[in-house]
This record gives sequence, C-alpha cells and structure tokens, in this order.
Amino acid sequence: MLASVAALDLHISLFVNSAMGSLPTLDQLLHIVERNSLFKGVFSMMLFWGLWFAASRDVARIHARLLATLVVAVLAVAVGRTLAMVLPYRPRPIHDPDLGFLLHSGLSHETLDGWSSMPSDHAVLYFALATGIFLAHRAVGAVALLHAVFIICLPRIYFGLHYTGDIVAGAIIGIAMAVVLVPVLARQFQRLDLPGYAASHGGLFYPAVFFVTWQVALMFGPVRDLLRDLAAALV
Repeated sequence: MLASVAALDLHISLFVNSAMGSLPTLDQLLHIVERNSLFKGVFSMMLFWGLWFAASRDVARIHARLLATLVVAVLAVAVGRTLAMVLPYRPRPIHDPDLGFLLHSGLSHETLDGWSSMPSDHAVLYFALATGIFLAHRAVGAVALLHAVFIICLPRIYFGLHYTGDIVAGAIIGIAMAVVLVPVLARQFQRLDLPGYAASHGGLFYPAVFFVTWQVALMFGPVRDLLRDLAAALV
C-alpha cells in the first residue's frame, strides 16, 4: 500500500515537472515568483491588512479571527519546521538525479541540501493563513486559498523542491490547525476585547502586529538569522 502511494506521488510530481523547458520565459517567471517574498508572504499580509481595514460589518468578529489567524500562522511556522526536523529525513526530488526531474538553470542538486522535504513548511504556513482568512471572510479567503495552491505550492512541485505528497501533508496540517484553533482563539480575543484594545491603543498595537506580519511574510527569516548570529557570537 505504502509503495503504491509513493509511486503515485512520484508519478504526479514528475508529471507536473515534465513541462519544464517547454516555455523557458515562463519557467524564468515562475522561478522569480517562487523565490520572491513579494509574491508569497507579502501578498498574504496585504490580504490580511486589506481585510482588517476594509471590514465594515461584524468588525469585532473579523478582527478577532484575523488576530487568531496571525497567532496560528506563527505556530504553523514552528510546527512545519519542527516536523521537518523530527520526522524521518526525506530528500527533495532535485536531490536525486536518478529520478529524472528536469532541473531549472537557477537550481542545482545541492539546492536546500540537508533540508527535509516532508512536510512542506510553506504549505503548512500558507494553508493555515488562507484557511484562517477564509474563516474571517469567505471571498478574501478564497483568493488566499488560490494563492496558496497556484503561487506557493504548485511552483515548488514544478521545480522539484517538493513531492506532491509533501504539499498535501503540509496543506492538511495547516488547514487542520486553522480550523481547530482560529475559532477558539477568536472567541477568547473577543472576550478579552482585543479588537477594542486595538482601537484605543493603536500606537502600541499596530507596530507590534505589523512586526509579526512582516516576520510571517518572511517566514521569520530575519529572526532566525539573528538567533543564529547570536548563538555563533556566544560560542
């Protein structure tokens, strides 16, 4: 059974990757999109802030769910990275030349070497974000879900950075986290009147939340770099 699932996973991933090279200009554009945070986390946070300030009806509920989504997003980054480290190591498709994946000129067999493929932490984060936004506002959430599928995840399969199964596993984890945690956290935030605190203490609230959205947009890259540099300096 597991062998059949693994074979199907590889077959689907190879099928997605098989179009590589047919349209070199499109490949290059997709590679830019896949690498650039403007198309990934920044876009998601634009949806977050756009919905925050556009909300005209049921503002308290929407704001509470958006704040809960942000908390879940932080947890999703931690969960995705932790699972990738503690689960059995799985090389990424591009790490095995014998699989037959077509390699983009901007990548090599050493790209992300040592980083396990399962699950996709990108999928965990962006499906958690998209699901939480969907729970706050269905139309904006639908845009976020389409973004998670076509801008975040599909290019990572196309370029051989992940198997399809890595993406599906990450998506399931992210969606489950948001479905379970966002409503619970949102109720607590409404009970504590955090949306009201935001309105009355904007000078404290908005810089703090902006900092978190900025870090989520970059998957906490600057924070991880700082901690790594501090650890190296203290050794």
